[in-house]
Amino acid sequence: MYESSIGGVKEFNFDIKDPKFYDEDAIWEEARRVFSKCKDCRMCVSFCPSFPALFDAVDRNEDDVSKLSKEELARPLELCFHCKQCYFRCPYTPPHEWRIDFPHLSLRYKAWKFRKSGAGIFQKLMVNTDLSGKLNTGHQAHLVNTALNVKPVRVILEKVAGIDRRAKLPTFNTQSFRSWFSKNRKEVNGENGKVALFHTCLINYNFLEKGKALVRVLEKNDVKVELPEQECCGIPYFDLGDLESAIKKARANLERLKPYLDRGYDILVPVPTCALQLKYEYPLLLPDDPDAKKLSERVFDLNEFLWKLNEEGKLSRDFKVSMGTIAYHIPCHLKSLNVGYKMVAILRLIPDTKVKVVDRCSGHDGTFGVRKETFDMAYRVGSRLFDDLKAQGADLIVTECPLAGNMIELGTGKKPLHPVEVLHRAYGGEP
Repeated sequence: MYESSIGGVKEFNFDIKDPKFYDEDAIWEEARRVFSKCKDCRMCVSFCPSFPALFDAVDRNEDDVSKLSKEELARPLELCFHCKQCYFRCPYTPPHEWRIDFPHLSLRYKAWKFRKSGAGIFQKLMVNTDLSGKLNTGHQAHLVNTALNVKPVRVILEKVAGIDRRAKLPTFNTQSFRSWFSKNRKEVNGENGKVALFHTCLINYNFLEKGKALVRVLEKNDVKVELPEQECCGIPYFDLGDLESAIKKARANLERLKPYLDRGYDILVPVPTCALQLKYEYPLLLPDDPDAKKLSERVFDLNEFLWKLNEEGKLSRDFKVSMGTIAYHIPCHLKSLNVGYKMVAILRLIPDTKVKVVDRCSGHDGTFGVRKETFDMAYRVGSRLFDDLKAQGADLIVTECPLAGNMIELGTGKKPLHPVEVLHRAYGGEP
């Protein structure tokens, strides 16, 4: 018994091949069309800063969208941080005739803006996770991690790079996940499946313990794991509207994953945001590549994959340790994947373990939760989540999203675990 699936992806209103895709007048026209529908609904007013900005502008202009200036039209699109809460809750998304797709309208606007004006060097560096990970992971990680917690350093970062001094930044691994995997993988028969693991930048460079737990849980369940060469999934470039770089990442990853698809492997992704990118954004970015659609059909979020094992009677229930009371935060992008509360159901299989679901946005979402200009808004969005989590009085806080976990730790003082870390401990593994 588990909670029904929520949200999910239907269709999109996003055509990168449209000859008017980058046409400024066409973008403002579409913004006015979408805003004219949103202003009469207002269901999304509490979701993120975009909609209060939109509704305030409409109210200032006597409920007349045609009177909004370009700046007033742009502001809601600027503030969208692609949590997609509005998309998966909206009753007017495609195939509805109104075809409302606010996140992709925002992306289209940012792509036009990036093509017109570009971005600063520090903005570009902030989203280049491959570069920062390679530079800071390894023996130098101790020094880097220490420096990032020194107040004068954070003040300088704020002034020079626009990274808010209060934000919690990911620490770097002393060894990459790929390096650890090459030395510590265990051979299994693979009778319960074989997966090509898209480990993500976050696991490879910042959250090694989550990657270790993931591998051990898969091995426990006799799943063969291979590690393809890979790059960042490309979603950080959406923050800038740099679609050209996002497309390059998509092509590179598709080329490296295709041999595994051809050999019958499933593509397993442990971070919902990256799974969403591979599964739903790649076919939009590469509309003429049939392999992008093939990849989409074979990408599995970890929750979905483990629940499939459970339904087939293959998930190991050899749990040795109770996990007490868990407050489970469901990330926004997991809701967009439409896999529902499958992990909640799995965690409830652990003896003497209770799971309480908290369904609120953390407000982090990529760089939105660390940039000085948006940090206060991000924290304000997450504050309701922090209050709800603290009210649970749980032994553990759990979330699939590592960046949401950072925001939760900042707001509650308690470090969340990935669900796979909980499973690993329940199986008797060392923390």
